[in-house]
Amino acid sequence: MISVIVPVYNVERYLDKCVQSILVQTYKDFELILVDDGSPDNCPQMCDYYAKKDKRVRVIHKENGGLSDARNAGTAIAIGDYVTYIDSDDFVSREYLHTLWSLKEKYTSDITVVGMCLVKENEKPKIKAIKKEYCYSGEEALEKMLYQNTLDTSACAILLPIELAKRTLFPYGKYHEDEFTTYKYYANSNRVVVTTEKHYFYLQRAGSIMHNFGKANMDELDAADNLVFFCKENYPHLVKAAESKKFSDYCQVLLASKNLKKYYLNVYQRIKIYLNKKKYQILFDKETRTKNKVAAVFVIIGNIDLLSIMHDLRNVLKIINVLV
Repeated sequence: MISVIVPVYNVERYLDKCVQSILVQTYKDFELILVDDGSPDNCPQMCDYYAKKDKRVRVIHKENGGLSDARNAGTAIAIGDYVTYIDSDDFVSREYLHTLWSLKEKYTSDITVVGMCLVKENEKPKIKAIKKEYCYSGEEALEKMLYQNTLDTSACAILLPIELAKRTLFPYGKYHEDEFTTYKYYANSNRVVVTTEKHYFYLQRAGSIMHNFGKANMDELDAADNLVFFCKENYPHLVKAAESKKFSDYCQVLLASKNLKKYYLNVYQRIKIYLNKKKYQILFDKETRTKNKVAAVFVIIGNIDLLSIMHDLRNVLKIINVLV
């Protein structure tokens, strides 16, 4: 059995689409755990309604503790042999669970991962019909994740053993909780299988925490530092890969606010020092993705006014996304 865990908070507008996409799965042996994280809207009543209508649905009502706490609460009561996490404003294809399970069976893997498609509000998913499958050792998967090549740090779109999930809990009170957690999945696995076929649809909502500078961005910096420290302690040969991921995350935070230097000078200096320190390493690391290399070039030529150069990079990256 697969336990599907969905944390629920203030998503009344999106919850039904998410839940219905799960209940119509072609793979039938699953339970759906809805974790009402003290939601202030009608989500608690909606969750109870789903449970009354479908015996596969279980509901937890708890005080608000954040996404990590909600996922951990669902994991604690899960009875499946495997678990997958779905965010309550996202949705999945009818073949989501079937694809994850089939890949696990085909390759006898510990972890399976499907492709994720970014969907903007009020837009239909744009899916490229390209399907490739990759089989990695756990260490290889970790390296791929760090280089942002076929794997990323999201804890969604993944099927993993319940015992691994229960001993690898999400950090309480942190944003970017996945970046503090997912690398541990790969580091503790023997075989990881990935398909580029997209079955998970991630909704990009205007005004979400990912678009406003604040604690989420600070946690992103700390998570990037943590990954480098982890590799230094456990996988010294992957430090360059971790530094590539850190370079990418630091650039992302720098782009989060055009007034970063004015209002958060210490954060600006922290980022600037690291980017300048690693710019040539990133540029000449053959495994580093193109976006990072372009960013490194902009850092090299923009050392007088780094911030304005990096904001120009935002438009350059949009062009690259279209071209590649």
